[in-house]
Formats: sequence, structure tokens, C-alpha cells
Amino acid sequence: MYPFSSNVQRGIIYLLKNDHDFFSQIAPLVSPEYFEYPAHAKIYEAVVSHYNEYLSIPTDDFIIEDIRKEIGDNGKISDYVEELEDINAINPESIENKEYVLDLVEDFAKKEALKGAIKDSIIHLKNENYGAIENNIREALTVSRQVDIGQNYFSDVSDRFRRLYEVSEKERDMFKTMIPTLNSAVEGGLQRKEIAMVVAPPGVGKSLFLANQCVQSLMENRKVLYVSLEMSEDRVAQRLDSIASLISQRKMKSDPTSLVKVRERLNLFKEKFSNGDLVIKELPCGSTTVHGIRALLSILRNHERFEPDVIIVDYIGLLRSNDKGMAKYEAMEQTVSEMRGMAQEHNCVVWTATQTNRQGRNVRLITDSELGDSYGQIRPVDLAVSLNQSREEYDEGRMRLYAMKVRNGRAFFTVPLNINYGTLRIEEGEQDDAEEEM
Repeated sequence: MYPFSSNVQRGIIYLLKNDHDFFSQIAPLVSPEYFEYPAHAKIYEAVVSHYNEYLSIPTDDFIIEDIRKEIGDNGKISDYVEELEDINAINPESIENKEYVLDLVEDFAKKEALKGAIKDSIIHLKNENYGAIENNIREALTVSRQVDIGQNYFSDVSDRFRRLYEVSEKERDMFKTMIPTLNSAVEGGLQRKEIAMVVAPPGVGKSLFLANQCVQSLMENRKVLYVSLEMSEDRVAQRLDSIASLISQRKMKSDPTSLVKVRERLNLFKEKFSNGDLVIKELPCGSTTVHGIRALLSILRNHERFEPDVIIVDYIGLLRSNDKGMAKYEAMEQTVSEMRGMAQEHNCVVWTATQTNRQGRNVRLITDSELGDSYGQIRPVDLAVSLNQSREEYDEGRMRLYAMKVRNGRAFFTVPLNINYGTLRIEEGEQDDAEEEM
């Protein structure tokens, strides 16, 4: 129940009936059971129900009529008429600070939402449905009266044109890939709240590609969170050492003196790209969910003041879905959608990877056909590329990237890539033939 007096509760309903801005902020947060007095609850319910159906705040006559229909002949409608009269008798000037009332109601709604989530969690705990618990708690913590009505297409023309057409790539905060041709296809790079996916058969360089993209992001002075579900933190760091320093793993292991040079180059790298930062975190394979990554982000934000611009998840097939009853392909699509939500929530770019089906090893060019039932994985993503490599190309340190999906640009082309197996660096190669179109 509200920890407020009956007069304060009357004031809340008065504002709901007479102040459209107050109504729009409070109505989504409040439930009828929050009110201490049944008459207040019924009046509130009638106001919201009428608005939801007719998109207008009802008059007192409509409120009474709606209540009459609900309570029937056995109810005492005069009680509600009298209460409405008391509410209407409130002097608006007595409600000194509407913003203060808004804050009070919002705070109470947050606490009630959290209490409700905790109560529901008891049932989910018995069923070992931990994903649902995480979901409920997270949703409760996001309760807010902030109202975002979106963009008015015609009224916001000037601002939109400035954002989209009149600013440079740097001002638009573009996140470049390490492939120049790919950057051109996606109109300069990815933007915040977008998600990119690398598709390849096992052993064809998904993790290596993500590691190179990690270094690219650091070279743009980005803060990066690298979530590894397959390799240890040290193994990931080892790869990055070679890519960033351009000194091979073999040399580091065989020649201890080379470690001095590696350290020097990493120090120079950090000096040059001083705003770039990296956290590598290994999470358990097969048991980690997207909610688990969200929890990690909360810890990093609260304890380390670290909020990433880029999140790399290596790789999505090793995450666990919250819903055990889903088919594998459905669970995968849901997981990708949750990752997209994470990108939006944290205003960052997300990179991840996925594996093809068995046919992926036997084709020259991996397209969406090789995803089979798992095609839904790429529906939520903004950029999807496949890595293609024959045995001959592997021996020669070559690979082909194919743009499977580009939401905001041009797709269906290939880009030759060169791999230095010593430094593990992947770079765009020279285009020998005409660009391959599908």
C-alpha cells in the first residue's frame, strides 16, 4: 500500500484525471492494488481502462458508469460518487510540487515491482528456472516514469538531417571493421546499438577474426569487453599480444628476449591509443546466458567504472538459452535477440560468431543456405559475414569474407583476406577477380 495519507492519494488521482502529462508518466507504473482505499483503486482502474480503449481521460460521468457496470446492482455507487466529489474538491494549488509527487510514486512503484519479482522468484526457484528469475529482477529494476515518444518524422527533420547527412563519420561515432571494403559497404562502419555476426565452420577462424576486430576497436580508442566461452583469458590475451605487437607466438616462446620487444610495443600501443581499454573475461561454456553477461556488465560498471563501447562474445553457440523447452534453432534466435537488446540497453556495438551446419565445410561460399534451421540467428543482426577457406587457401594463408547480410548498406560480395599465421593478423588482400556477386 501507499505510504501516503488518503489526501495524498486523492491528489494523485486528481492529477491523473486532470493532468495529461502526469497521467502519461504514472499510469504505466501503477496498479489498482497499490491504492489503500477500494474506491481509489476502482476510480483509478476506470480512468486507465477508459483511456486504453478511447485514448482520452474520461469525465466523471463515464467513470461512474464504468464502475456501475463492474460492481452491479449490489454495489453502493454513492460511495464512489462521494469520493469523486472529494477528489474534485482538491485545490490544485495545494499540490505544491507535481515533480515531487511523481518522484514519490515512481519510487513506490519501483519497490512494489521488485517485491513482486522476488515473490515470483520463489516459484521459479522451485522449478530451477533461473533465467526467468534474472529476467523478472532485471525488468523490476528498469521500472521508470521516463517517457520517450520516439521521433516525430516531420517535426524533427532538421535534427535528423544533421545526424544522418551533415556530420562526418567521426562525429557520427562510426565503429570501423578491420576490412576497408566492408566499411565502405556499411556506410563507414557500425553504429552503437548494432550487432555483427561472423559465420564459419569449425576451425576456420571465427575466434581469430573476433580477436583482430578487438584490436581494431582498441585502435579506435574504444573500451572493449571480450567474453570468452571457449578459451581461457590468458589464451585470448596471448593471441592479442601477437596481433597488437606484430611478433609471432613462436618467437615469443622460443626467444625470451623477444618478450622485451613485445612489452615495449604494447606500451607504445597503449600510449598511442590511450583511451582504448580492454577487459577479458572467461565465462563457463554451456551455462552462461545473456543475462549472465548483463550481470557482468553491472559489476564492471559499479565496481570498475568500466562501460564498454564494444562487447565481443566468442561465441554465441556456447551460450545457454533461458528457455530449456525451446528447439535449438529457436533458442539461438532468441539468444541473438537478447544480445541485440543488450547492445541497445548499453549503447554499444556487439560482435559475436556462430557455426554453420555440416554442409558449411563442403561449399566454396557460405551463404544463408548453410545455416539451415538456424537462419533465424542472423535475422536480428545488422551485419553478418561468412568466412570461407579451402585447404589450398589455408596452406597459402588466404581466406574469403562474404557479406551475407548488411542491414544498412550493400551485401552479397566477397573480400579476399590474408592471414599471417605467425602474428595472427588478418588483413584485406588484393581483389584478383571481379567482385563475386550473388
